[in-house]
Amino acid sequence: MVRTDLPYVYCSSKKLASGKYRDYWRFRRNGIDTPLPGQPTEPAFHTRYGELMKQAEVRAQSTADREADRYSFAYLCRRFLASAEFASLAPKTQSDYRSTIEDRLVPILGPERFDCIDRASVKVVRDDVARKLSPRTAHKVKQMVSRLYSWAEEESLLPATFINPASGIRRIKGKTTPIEVWSIEEIRLFLGHCQPWLQTVVLLALYTGQRREDLVTMEWTAVQGSTLRVRQNKTKEPLTIPAHPELAKHLKKVRTKFGGTVIRDRKGKPMTADALSYEIYHAVRKIDGMPNRSLHGLRYAAAAMLEEAGCSVIEISSIIGHRTYQMAIKYARQRRDAEAAMRRVELLG
Repeated sequence: MVRTDLPYVYCSSKKLASGKYRDYWRFRRNGIDTPLPGQPTEPAFHTRYGELMKQAEVRAQSTADREADRYSFAYLCRRFLASAEFASLAPKTQSDYRSTIEDRLVPILGPERFDCIDRASVKVVRDDVARKLSPRTAHKVKQMVSRLYSWAEEESLLPATFINPASGIRRIKGKTTPIEVWSIEEIRLFLGHCQPWLQTVVLLALYTGQRREDLVTMEWTAVQGSTLRVRQNKTKEPLTIPAHPELAKHLKKVRTKFGGTVIRDRKGKPMTADALSYEIYHAVRKIDGMPNRSLHGLRYAAAAMLEEAGCSVIEISSIIGHRTYQMAIKYARQRRDAEAAMRRVELLG
């Protein structure tokens, strides 16, 4: 078989029964190996040749794109989202991570080589998100990049000398909206005017200090006499929480033989964390004299009550987490100091 002057075209001559020789032409390039019709002097030959050249060029470009994509930031993200580590995360965490990656990072960094992303690149994305959304969301972007590259290092996808591009980037300080801690009077006011099923929500949040994601997934099997055994969605840590007498009495009153989740809506159906926050928000607004309070504020109230009861930092942190404890006590003390100051002013008057 010999090569013609046309690129990727080869000719072989075969002897026919008549004793004459006939030329057969083939096109070979990028996995395409197919016969060409007729002879190079015929129009059909060149028409088909042009078609095959275009197909080969498309394949060549596709191969080059795939090769380039293997080193892109978008490829790294796809690998992470398909990893066993990502699959082991809680559903809410998976949703947050996927949203940050697909909505914030890939649209900007996607085509870039992941081993060429540097600190300046990450700061550009972070600062853009901070301007358009908020410093808090911008910090989540930075944290996500850090997590991605930590995973990539463990998977040996990076050069040995590569430095995590998110390392050393400081958090942008933004305005913080303090979460108001529910007072005892506010809790009593709410319990006295809310729908019966919301009483279960308030008492569980108040006396267990758990996140809303853990409240809506808590099942009756976790209620064992004077204790509650839960496994937190975020930390995966099992906890044994003593049931406060008021909570234990209430749960005994509302318990049914059907089991399932403890918290259910007015129709008796399980709830999502967002739906639970929504219901508390609207129930608060319907009660005369009730200030604006959130479900998260009940978690902070739990920390404050535990501290007032004489529990140690370790004991409180084991239930609600160390950071939540710090923030809760900060806001609770600010509130108590303000109330004490007002009482002094009233005495002077």
